[in-house]
Amino acid sequence: MNSKKQYDLEEHLIYGRQKGWKKVLEWMLTILAWGVLFAYVAYLIYGMIALRKGWYLPEFGFFTAEMVFEIEKYFFYLFVATLIICVLLIIWKNYNLHRFGKLRRRKFRSDVSDEEIAELFEMDLATVKDMQSRRVVVLEKNIIPPDLGMGRKKKEKEEE
Repeated sequence: MNSKKQYDLEEHLIYGRQKGWKKVLEWMLTILAWGVLFAYVAYLIYGMIALRKGWYLPEFGFFTAEMVFEIEKYFFYLFVATLIICVLLIIWKNYNLHRFGKLRRRKFRSDVSDEEIAELFEMDLATVKDMQSRRVVVLEKNIIPPDLGMGRKKKEKEEE
């Protein structure tokens, strides 16, 4: 008997059941939003170059030369803040490397030998080596203790 829980994967997937006109409207608004964003970034880049080179900079709506000056000022502040943060992170990294880098605080248990496994499960060494070399091992008798991994259930039984 298969103890694995069977379920229908289709029940767990979420499918969009939108009407066609809603999908079209969603696509149109998405394309419009990306177009506005791209136009804004392109205008900023062209505006910065145009103001430096003395080229013509068209103004329409909120796209003005003053906006380009203002954003360029913020770019400078953002660049300075980025440099400060990078310097602080480099200092922090070097401090941690100097302070904690040479510590070896992790402790690992020694490897378990085949002889110890054979002794624990009361098997001969040849069987252990054979089981380790196979891809699939079918056990005739369950070698896992019955209360292993029972955690909470075991405590609940003891309390009763």
